[in-house]
Amino acid sequence: MDWVQVGYITKTHGLKGEVKLRPVVIDPNLVLGAKRARIVGEDGEPAETVLEKVRGQGGRWIVKFKDFKTIEQAQDLVGRSLEIYCEDFQPLPEGEYYWFQIEGLQVYDEAGRYYGTVNEIIVTGSNDVYVVQDGDKELLLPMIDSVVKSIDTKENKLIFHVIEGLLEDYPV
Repeated sequence: MDWVQVGYITKTHGLKGEVKLRPVVIDPNLVLGAKRARIVGEDGEPAETVLEKVRGQGGRWIVKFKDFKTIEQAQDLVGRSLEIYCEDFQPLPEGEYYWFQIEGLQVYDEAGRYYGTVNEIIVTGSNDVYVVQDGDKELLLPMIDSVVKSIDTKENKLIFHVIEGLLEDYPV
């Protein structure tokens, strides 16, 4: 995955080509260092551009692209999604990961039994919960040290320790 979706352009802002963005990420600081961006329309064809400025908080961001200087140019962007090149995200400390590095990981227990892939992350007050699916089967895996033992993004693999109560049909 080279590009990561960060939000949807909802409308124009002002007269100088800025747009309002409904983000799918929480913190605009995640994309502040990013320069490479692309805008993807309904046809799926991406148009690369340069991200000039991002400001705002929570669910309301204002974004300025280098190549868009007027409200008329910005109007053409409404309804499209914004993606950032994944290598432009700021590096995280060791042992921390971005959501796009976790989603899609293949999940195995320490014995090597396969459980599916992480397809969603639920953010809770105390720890994240990874939703692991394999067909109709679903496993909710708490992101705590006693459960998640290793994450290897290069191998696309997450290894977890089975604790009592985690799996209803699995004897501990």
